[in-house]
Amino acid sequence: MISKFAAALLLLAITIEAKPCFGRCGFGRPPPPCGLPPFLEDLPAEAQTKITEIWKDYKEGDKCYEEQGLTREVMESLPKDVRKSIHKRPPLPFLRGLPKDIIAKFDAIFKDKSIPFAQKPEKVDALAQEVLTGDNLKKFQEFKEKREKEEQEYKEKEAKLSPAAKEANEKLEALGKQKFAILEELDEEVKDELFDLWKSRPHGPPRPRH
Repeated sequence: MISKFAAALLLLAITIEAKPCFGRCGFGRPPPPCGLPPFLEDLPAEAQTKITEIWKDYKEGDKCYEEQGLTREVMESLPKDVRKSIHKRPPLPFLRGLPKDIIAKFDAIFKDKSIPFAQKPEKVDALAQEVLTGDNLKKFQEFKEKREKEEQEYKEKEAKLSPAAKEANEKLEALGKQKFAILEELDEEVKDELFDLWKSRPHGPPRPRH
């Protein structure tokens, strides 16, 4: 099974050029985490103010569907060229503020199809220890530890699934891997088309009628 840390790295490789869509993307793509978006400082001042106001009363652990919906509305109100320029930037905190040549080294690992997927987290970790310093290295370690903790919690919950739920979960995970593989092969323009399509879907994929 792909670890949460590895899955997060693959998600980064895809979303470097994609748009977060706050719960309205195609099937299999989870909504972003609750809280202020990591790209807040990259937004125009007015949008920063609106989004900060949206999240001011949010408490960690609470549901955040309303806040995500309002955040999505603010993002969709921005000109398309502004949204694209923002979301081309790496969303993970340990890459923020780094020189372009350093980011390019991480990006090269994410996009190198000759590197087996299972080996990418190890290579990213080695690169981080080599090139990151200070606050960026600290943020990488925090990110890694958080993902490893989440992975352990996931495995514990997975072990308690009923046989039917376990089988369904394995099938859904396989579909998710297929989707990531397909997205990795697409040109940026095609990705833009798909994310714009998924963004316009009000409540996710249509449910089958019984």
